[in-house]
Amino acid sequence: MPLGAGAIGPAARYPSAKFSTSDEPPAMDKTDIRILELLQQNARMSVVELAEKVNLTPTPCARRIQNLEKEGFIQGYVGLLDQSRLGLSVNAFVELRLVREKEDEIADFESAVARLPEVMECYALSGGHDYLLRVVAPDLESYHRFLREKLLTIRAVDAIQTSFALDRVIYRTVLPLDHLKDQRTR
Repeated sequence: MPLGAGAIGPAARYPSAKFSTSDEPPAMDKTDIRILELLQQNARMSVVELAEKVNLTPTPCARRIQNLEKEGFIQGYVGLLDQSRLGLSVNAFVELRLVREKEDEIADFESAVARLPEVMECYALSGGHDYLLRVVAPDLESYHRFLREKLLTIRAVDAIQTSFALDRVIYRTVLPLDHLKDQRTR
């Protein structure tokens, strides 16, 4: 399932990053937007049930879902697992800088990080650090081992700073789509 500061802009600094330059919202009608909202809440909903909720028959509803998938609005379907119940109670936020920022080093770093299953998210940043990672681990000892044996063995890594989450205040997987509705009424 398919599931980027200083004097130069982030797109030039991180060529592999994908920056949107379009101010135009995607061309979707209110039914497409409603389908996306409902699938974000429950991706296991049957096409028949979804069709009823958006006032369509199942065939046109299925066709709309296929089009949304084909156009990349729906990247895949997953089951959301309970991180704590699975024994991964540590959320570490790792800010790091690279030694240099040459294109091949950036690519090597990003490729290496992508292979680390403990890294749940990785963002290229502007400002004082080059990247922000969210890393999960069962405990501090496991995180420390991950740091020593995996993250710090990547050649391009220069400096890191880790902060640990004390509590998760908000966690969302549902994207807000109101801005798409607002565009439809203008």
